[in-house]
Amino acid sequence: MNKKTVEINISGIVQGVGFRPYLFNLARNFGLKGFILNRGNAGVRLVVQGDNERINRFIENIEKKSPKISYIESLETKELLTEEIFSELNIKKSEKGRGISLTLPPDIAICDDCLKDMRDSKLAKYYMYPFIACAVCGPRYTTVKELPYDRERSTMIQFPFCRNANPSSCIQEYSDFSNRRFHAQTFACSVCGPNYSLYNKSRDIIEKDSIKEILKLSAKRIKKGEVAAVKGIGGVHLVCLADNDDIILKLRKRKGERKYKPFALMVPNLDLVEDFLKISQKERELLTSFRRPIVLLEKKNDETKGFISKQVAPGLNNIGVMLPYSGIHYLLFDFIGEKPLVYTSGNKSNIPMGIENDTIFDQLEHLADFFLLHNRTIHQRADDSVVRIHDNKVKLIRRSRGYVPEYIPLPFNVDVSAALATGPELSTTGAVLRRNRIFPTQHIGNVTHLETYDFLKNALFHMKNLLQIKDSEVEFITCDAHPTLITSKFAQELSMKYNIPFYPVQHHFAHALGLMADNKVEIEESIVAISTDGVGYGDDGNVWGGEILLCSYKGYKRFGHLEYQPMIGGDRCTKYPARMAASIILKNLGIEDSLRLFEQIELSRDLEYGQNELQTLISQYETSNNRYLDGNIPLSSSTGRIFDTVSYLLGASNIKTYRGEPAMRLEGLAANGNPDKIKLDIKCKKKNNTFVINTSDLILDILRLKKNPCIKPEDIGASFHKALANSFAEIAIIIAQENHIKNVGLTGGVAFNYFFSRSIKEKITKEGLLFLEHNKVSPGDAGISTGQLIGGLFKHNLENS
Repeated sequence: MNKKTVEINISGIVQGVGFRPYLFNLARNFGLKGFILNRGNAGVRLVVQGDNERINRFIENIEKKSPKISYIESLETKELLTEEIFSELNIKKSEKGRGISLTLPPDIAICDDCLKDMRDSKLAKYYMYPFIACAVCGPRYTTVKELPYDRERSTMIQFPFCRNANPSSCIQEYSDFSNRRFHAQTFACSVCGPNYSLYNKSRDIIEKDSIKEILKLSAKRIKKGEVAAVKGIGGVHLVCLADNDDIILKLRKRKGERKYKPFALMVPNLDLVEDFLKISQKERELLTSFRRPIVLLEKKNDETKGFISKQVAPGLNNIGVMLPYSGIHYLLFDFIGEKPLVYTSGNKSNIPMGIENDTIFDQLEHLADFFLLHNRTIHQRADDSVVRIHDNKVKLIRRSRGYVPEYIPLPFNVDVSAALATGPELSTTGAVLRRNRIFPTQHIGNVTHLETYDFLKNALFHMKNLLQIKDSEVEFITCDAHPTLITSKFAQELSMKYNIPFYPVQHHFAHALGLMADNKVEIEESIVAISTDGVGYGDDGNVWGGEILLCSYKGYKRFGHLEYQPMIGGDRCTKYPARMAASIILKNLGIEDSLRLFEQIELSRDLEYGQNELQTLISQYETSNNRYLDGNIPLSSSTGRIFDTVSYLLGASNIKTYRGEPAMRLEGLAANGNPDKIKLDIKCKKKNNTFVINTSDLILDILRLKKNPCIKPEDIGASFHKALANSFAEIAIIIAQENHIKNVGLTGGVAFNYFFSRSIKEKITKEGLLFLEHNKVSPGDAGISTGQLIGGLFKHNLENS
C-alpha cells in the first residue's frame, strides 16, 4: 500500500469550536495515524499518515463537514519525507504559535444537545446544571486569558475535571473521542464545576446547596415583582417582569438616569411575541443564531394587551428582544413560565458592569432586591450585542458578546505589522490592526468616567495580547481628530510610551472608511459618503454631523453639508432640544418675532430653568451680534441636532435622557405617518463649490405646518424624514456623476434610522448607482476605531513612502 505522510496547516476560527475533536474523528474514520496540534494564533497543525487516496479524501472532507461555528481561512498541505512510522492518532499538547489572526471564536449560545442533557433527570451531574457546555458551545472570549485555547489558560482552570461522577466523570468525557465533550475546554458538571448561590441585599447567602431551591426562590421573588441581579457569561443583568408598569417604573427610578431609555426583553421562545412584534426571516435567523444578540423588532401596533408594559420602550416603534443563551436563562424560565422578562445590563449609568461579586454587590445594592451570583471568574466583560435589520442588512448598534473577537478583513495588502486605535469618546470601542485585519474590542461605552477609561485600556491590551503582538511591533497609534478627547490624550500617551507616531483621523472620514472596508471597496476606488450623526470635530473647528464627502482611502474632500446652526449654550442644546430650536429661531427671526413665537409654543417650559434660562439664552444671542464664534457659541452642521429640533417641535421629545432619544422618538412618531400627505421642499445652495442644505427654512416650514390643526404631526415627521434624505441623496448623486463615481454610501449614527436610510437608498439606486451600507462594521461610533486604523494606515504609508 502506498503510504505517505502529509503536514496540514489550517488557520481561521479553529479553536474553541470543537475543531480538534472533529479533525480527530474524521482522521480516525479514514484510518489515518499521526497527531493534531493547536498552535495558538497560527491555527491547527496536523501530521497524518496513510495511503494516498484516504489522505486526499480526508482533506476534501475537512471543509465540507467542519463544525458550523468554525471558519477555515486557509488550508495548506505539504508532503513530508520521513521514515517515522506513526502507530496511533493523538492530540498533542498545545504550543504557542504566532500568526496574524485569532483562532478563538466569540462566546457561543448553549446548544440543543446540552439543553437536552440539562433537562434529563437521568443525567445526575448535568440535570439542572446551569454551566453545562460542550466542544461547540459555552463561554469562549469572556473566559480565555491567553492562547492557545486550553483549559489552563482560561478561568476554568480553578475547576479541575472530576474523576468520579454519574454516569461518567468529566475527565472520562474529555478523553473519550466518541463523546461530544472530547477535548472541550470550558465544560464542567455539578460535581466539579462552578455553581450559583442566592444572596440577599446584605450579602448573606439564602441558598447555595440546591439549584432547584435557588431557582424556585428566585422565580417566586421575580413573580412577586422584585428585581434580581443575575450574573451570566460576560457580566450581570438586572431582571424583572416585563408586563407590569409599576415594576418597570420602580427599576427606572432606581437606575436614576434611566428615565425613558428602552430596556431589552428576553423571551423563552418567539411564539410569545409574534402577536405584537414583526419578525422577518433574517431577524429570526439572528435571534436563534449562536450569537443570540438583542434584535430590535418593530411593533405591529401600539397595543400589546398588557403583555409587555409600555414603559419598556416608551415612545419608540420597536423593542429589543433576545432569546436565552445560557443554562441559567432557560432554567429561570422553566420556573417562571412563559413570560417576557426585562434583561438589562446590571450597572450604574455610564459605569461598566461589575464582573466580580464584591463589585456587583457594591454597584447594585440599591438597584437589585436579591442576587443570583456564581463563582466562575469572568476574564473579560461583554455586554449583549444589539442589532437592527434594514432589508436583510445587519446594523450593529452594539458589537460585543457573540461577535468579539471576530475581525474585519481589509480588501488590500498591509505591510504594517500592528497598530492601535483608541476610538471616539462616546459609544467607544478600541481596535487592533494586525496586518490586513482589524480586531475591534467589545463595546466599552462612554469614556467619560475613570472606570470606563480603565475598561478601554484593559480591553485594548487584552486584544493585543491575544494576538501576541509585541510592543516593538506596534508601528503607530490613531485616534479622533478632536484634540481634547480623553481617547485622543490616551493615544498621545501610547505614542510616547512606544515612541511611535500617532495620527488623528477626522470623525466623519473615519465613519466613511469603516463603510468602505465593510463593502470591500478596492484600494484605488472612491466613494461619495453621506456621513450623518450628532457630533464630530470638523476641520474648520466647527461641529460637523451632516456631511457629504468624496472619499478615497487616502483622503477626502467636503462637497456638501447641512447649514451651520448656532448652539447657544453648547452641549446643553443636546440635552434640551428646546434650546436648539430657540437658537435656530433666533438666528432666522430675530429677537422680537422669536419672542412672540416662543410664547405661542410655550418654549420656556421645556428649559430646565424656564423663563430665566430663555432670557439668558436671548442675551447670549444678542451679545454675539450674529458673530457666534466670537461669542463662544459653537456652530453645528449636525443632522442629529436637526432631528432633535423637529422632534421637539412635533411634540415627540422635550428632553434627551439617553443618547439619540429625541431622534428615536421622532422615528417612532413618523412610523405612524404618511410622508406623501404633505410636501416639504428643502432648498440647497452652492457656496464656494460646496453644497449647503438649508435647514433654517425647513424648521420655519415645520413651524407653519404645525399651526394647521388639519395636519397630523405624524405626517410632518414622516415627510421630514423623506425630504431631508432626498436632499442628501440628490447632492450625493450630483457629486458622484460629476466625478464618475459609482458608489454612494450612508454612514454615521443617523444611518440606524430605517426610514431615513431607506429613502436615501431608493433615491441612489434609482439613479443606477451602487448604494453602500453597513453590515459588519457599526454605522455609529462603535465603528469609528475601525475607520481610524484605516485612516492612520494610509497616513503612515504616506509618511514612510
